[in-house]
Amino acid sequence: MIKLLYITTNLNSSGGVARVLSLKLNYLVEKYDYDVAVINSNGDSSNLFFKFDKRIKIYSLNQHYSKIKRFLTYKSKLNNLIFEINPDVIVNCDDGLKGALLPYILSGKFPLIFESHRTHNALERNILENLKLKFRNLFFSKSINKYKRIVVYRHLEKVWKSKNIRVIHNPLAFEIPKKSSSLNNRIVLAVGRLSYVKGYDKLINIWTLVVEKHPDWKLHIYGEGDRLSLLKKVKKMNLINNISFFNPVSNIKDVYLNASILVNTSRHEAFGLALIEAMACGLPVLAFSNTLGPRIYIKHKENGFLIKKDDMAGYANQIIELIEDKDKMQSIGKNAKISIKKYEISNIMEQWNHLFQSI
Repeated sequence: MIKLLYITTNLNSSGGVARVLSLKLNYLVEKYDYDVAVINSNGDSSNLFFKFDKRIKIYSLNQHYSKIKRFLTYKSKLNNLIFEINPDVIVNCDDGLKGALLPYILSGKFPLIFESHRTHNALERNILENLKLKFRNLFFSKSINKYKRIVVYRHLEKVWKSKNIRVIHNPLAFEIPKKSSSLNNRIVLAVGRLSYVKGYDKLINIWTLVVEKHPDWKLHIYGEGDRLSLLKKVKKMNLINNISFFNPVSNIKDVYLNASILVNTSRHEAFGLALIEAMACGLPVLAFSNTLGPRIYIKHKENGFLIKKDDMAGYANQIIELIEDKDKMQSIGKNAKISIKKYEISNIMEQWNHLFQSI
């Protein structure tokens, strides 16, 4: 039995990485009988949003220190835990600065896999965060040869200059439902954490243009984060009756099946799990073309729409066109559902199993 150790961060959140890991790790122990452990380097293991199989051992580094002390003690605490677990393979899922430093701070010689969930064109809101991104990218570029395999999304394949690259995408979180959305409810969805990266400020601007023509349509936003600043903007734009915010839900499939369109206005998007989930439920989806991730699976005007970067009017007009053309909405939604079958979890996990067996 192969013993896998995943090193990640923010496992407690409702975000995409935590969601994907719960799906994949549960599948590995249930279907392939791997021995799986996880080190959650930023957060404890209590009150996890997603369910993990009881056979998966989840460890947490002590969080009761200041950020500086946590960083200074990170190396010793991490190595102590790793030697206690004694894995056959370590999978680094931390795209941050600590993750970039991992090959340099490991004391033992373990086969390493890097699983990337970040796009190379990422930009943050402030100088400090962008500086951290630059250091992170520098360390990752220097440590390429320390990894047995580097697993990325397709649009990153040529960015990483290594023969050890493997392209494996995220799996759907649920089986493709037999029934699709009726597309009869006047609801447009956005799903994802409430952060600068997700571009909800742009979405609110877009929605002002949509409600000018269709004030009876509602925008529902599901996610955790800084809701207060977005609510201020909603009130300022007089959209309080047109935009509603909701906490993340574990059974998101029902939310998709009761909506008619899903929109993504991210400034950058490495993959976009909510997009493929919505497509699996027969929803037409929209995203900006520069975000790279959605371009993996969206074919413009066939199974979704890719809008030119920051073209707010064009984005709004495309939503309006769908609202006013039910036949097009149904056609795009039908094509979306058919095109997304390759992301079913059995297909994705077969690729992972093959990779682990090859190490």
